[in-house]
Amino acid sequence: MSSEVRKYIVEDASKKSEIFSAQLLKLPIKKKLLKTETSHQNECEFWKLYDKASIHEDGDQLKAVRGICLVLVVFSFIGLYSSLLS
Repeated sequence: MSSEVRKYIVEDASKKSEIFSAQLLKLPIKKKLLKTETSHQNECEFWKLYDKASIHEDGDQLKAVRGICLVLVVFSFIGLYSSLLS
């Protein structure tokens, strides 16, 4: 083997060793969330559709249930109306 080819093999091997010599990153450990006294989420024994005591409540769940009920009522009336016509 010529010295020039050997030189390229050694350089290639040193580049590969640099690739595999990676260092591990130390990520911060997730801290436990502190429970505040103003939060009533942990005290609630059952799920409420609309809880005014919660600061994150925006009424979307209540609106969704009302919309579904409205659609079911409208379809029921349309079905009753069409069955009476025939």
